[in-house]
Amino acid sequence: MTNTRFGAPASNTRACRYARPAYASPGALAFRLTRLVWLTARFARRELVTIDDYRRRFGMSLRSFHRDVGVLRQAGFEIEPVMKYTYRMVCFTFDSDCAS
Repeated sequence: MTNTRFGAPASNTRACRYARPAYASPGALAFRLTRLVWLTARFARRELVTIDDYRRRFGMSLRSFHRDVGVLRQAGFEIEPVMKYTYRMVCFTFDSDCAS
């Protein structure tokens, strides 16, 4: 047992290890791509996307949903809210200025 500089004994207990959530795992990029592809497919089929469906399928927060929708908007998707927590794609616009 070692002593700290205040004279109290340091703990020998091992640190608790908690399981990481899926979005924090090393494969987080793949998980995010899966979410984006799922959203893209739903919007491309002109389906309404609810936040509840997204959360039920992926277990992610409302903030993550808004981040993913933001990424799709930057890619050219015109997405608008229809009702509370329900979104749809209006159109897809590809701006040649965004292509690099």
